[in-house]
Amino acid sequence: MLSKKNKIKYGLKIWSSDKSLFREAAELFYDKKIDFIELYIVPNSMDDINIFEDFKKIPTAIHATHTEHGFDVFSLDDSKIKFFGNQIIKPANFLNSKFIVVHAEEGDSKEIFKKNIEKINDSRMLIENLPQKSLEGNDCFASSYLQLKFIKDCGFNFCFDFSHAIKSAISQKIDYKEFIEKLIKELSPNYFHICNGKLDNDRDEHLDLFDGDFDIKWIKSILVKLSEKKDVYLVFETPKGKKGLKNDLKNINYFCSL
Repeated sequence: MLSKKNKIKYGLKIWSSDKSLFREAAELFYDKKIDFIELYIVPNSMDDINIFEDFKKIPTAIHATHTEHGFDVFSLDDSKIKFFGNQIIKPANFLNSKFIVVHAEEGDSKEIFKKNIEKINDSRMLIENLPQKSLEGNDCFASSYLQLKFIKDCGFNFCFDFSHAIKSAISQKIDYKEFIEKLIKELSPNYFHICNGKLDNDRDEHLDLFDGDFDIKWIKSILVKLSEKKDVYLVFETPKGKKGLKNDLKNINYFCSL
C-alpha cells in the first residue's frame, strides 16, 4: 500500500525508449501502486510526441538526457541547446511536468556551469547532486557541499540522490550520514532518488534496496520526517533486470515495510 499519511509519493522510473513498458507503468498508477512517473529521455526515441499519450493524465517528471547519451551541460553548443528545447522541454510541456531533472555532469568550473545552465534554464529545473567521481573516474560537478551551495545560490532547486551523496562522502572520506543531513538542511529538497550500493567503493551503483550496505531504514526516517512538513517525491532507481516493473514494485514494497 502507498503511504498517504506521510505524504511520500512513490515514483517509477522508465526510459522513453522503453515503449513496451508504457501501458504497464500507466496501469500501476491507476491501480494506485505508484504516485507518479519519472521519464528519462533517450535521444531521438520519440518520432511523435503523442507516444507519451498514456502519461498525459499521470503526474510525470522529465529526467533530461545526460552524458550516457551525449548531453553534457559543460559542453553545450547550439545543436545541444536546440536538442534540449525539442526533446526535453517539449515533452515536459506536453505532459505538464512539474519537474525537469538535470545532471550538472563532468567539470569543475562554477563559471562555465552558471554560463551554460542559464542557456537552458527553466523554472521547473532540478539539479541532481552527483558522486565526486564518474564511472570513468572523471570529476563531477554538484558533488561537494561548496558546489551544491553555489548552485543553490544561483537560484536552483534540487533532485537529491541519496546514493550519489553517499558515494561523494566516500570519496571525501567523511561520514555519509552527517553529509546527507547537512545537505538536506541546506538545500531543502523535496524530490529524491533512492537505490542501494556498497560502502567499499565510490562509484555509482544502482542496487536493490535489500541488496547493499546503505542504511535504507535511516534514509526512510529522514523522508518520513520531511514529509510531515511537505510532500516528498521519491523515485526508485533500482534495477529492473528480467523482472521489469515487478522488481520496482518489490523495492517499493520493501521500502514501505521498513
